[in-house]
Amino acid sequence: MSKKYNVLWIDDQHESMKALHKTAIDFDVKFFPFKSMNGGCSEFKNNSTKYDAVLFDAKFFENETDQPGSEDTKWVHQAKDTIRDTDKSIAFFVLTGQAEAYNSKEFKNAFPKVFNKGVDKDEDDLFIMLVDACKNRELTKLKHKYFNPFEMCTDRYLGQKHFDRLHNLVLDIENPSQIKIAQDSLTGIRKIVEAIFSKLNDIGCIPNDIIQGKGSINGSGLFLSGRHRDYTHKQEIIHPVIAFNIFKILNVTQDGSHNEGSILGVDAYMDSNTNTFLYQSTVLLLLDTLDNLKAFIDSNNVKATNLAKWCKVEVINGQVIKIAENGWGTFKQAESNIEISIPPGMISASKLTLNQSIEVTTKLSPDKTKTFIKEIIGV
Repeated sequence: MSKKYNVLWIDDQHESMKALHKTAIDFDVKFFPFKSMNGGCSEFKNNSTKYDAVLFDAKFFENETDQPGSEDTKWVHQAKDTIRDTDKSIAFFVLTGQAEAYNSKEFKNAFPKVFNKGVDKDEDDLFIMLVDACKNRELTKLKHKYFNPFEMCTDRYLGQKHFDRLHNLVLDIENPSQIKIAQDSLTGIRKIVEAIFSKLNDIGCIPNDIIQGKGSINGSGLFLSGRHRDYTHKQEIIHPVIAFNIFKILNVTQDGSHNEGSILGVDAYMDSNTNTFLYQSTVLLLLDTLDNLKAFIDSNNVKATNLAKWCKVEVINGQVIKIAENGWGTFKQAESNIEISIPPGMISASKLTLNQSIEVTTKLSPDKTKTFIKEIIGV
């Protein structure tokens, strides 16, 4: 999706106005047209953050299924009030061919500037003012500056409900002097990360057992960074830097959500600190993660392909069949001839002895040519 200006357009005759649609393209405006007050207002209520301005005809239907002849100018006033109740920052414009609208005092008070349909100069002036209003709207400027992160907070990716959370975080980055209690915003960051995990699970990049199990947040972070004891990566799941970002974000947000019993003491640290750099750096890590994940999800959304990139670690039963003088041991899998070396550190840490029965998990070398013992889990 390009960085266009999205304009909600309510006009019962929009389908016949192909020339206006073409003009809109020249001005980087994308219309989302409706025929009625209820159709347009319902869309705006459900997706208000999507739109940068609103364009009305002076007369249109109450409902999308209404028939010609039922148009009325009263619906434009109700539509404006309804939309303004949802977002007071949105700008309104009127493009109409109804001459009676210009003679109404009520209409002139509600819409000081009305543009004429079919008049080239008026239509050009409309688009110039429309684009200018969009460009100068603070929310629109932020949506363009942080385009990918805000796109991630739509229903196609993480869900629109996260838009306001991200907006508040971005406002803190844009105006750090206005940050009040930084640690109180960590929950919003964590909820966005949870939504990232849910989306990655949907496309097969995180196992169901982790998402549906206890400790799913920490488990998902461990899995993406290749640290989860129960799974191994056959291929890279996501870029290591993004996995690192997420791991560090969770270190701060998970710790900061506990006033007592935390490892790092993030809440107390932020409370006693005179700066907000830790909080800002965590938000910036989130923004970098969202920015990169949009392209990743767009290019890696085939679930079957992603599922093939990882597998559950198999627990192998066997026996210590040799311990050499240099400390290295040899593990032999039960009921097979497979033998795997045991590093001296594992021998001493688990206090292994010759002929001892153990359970291990394994991992492949980076080039997939050798198998190593990942962990001794049963002694």
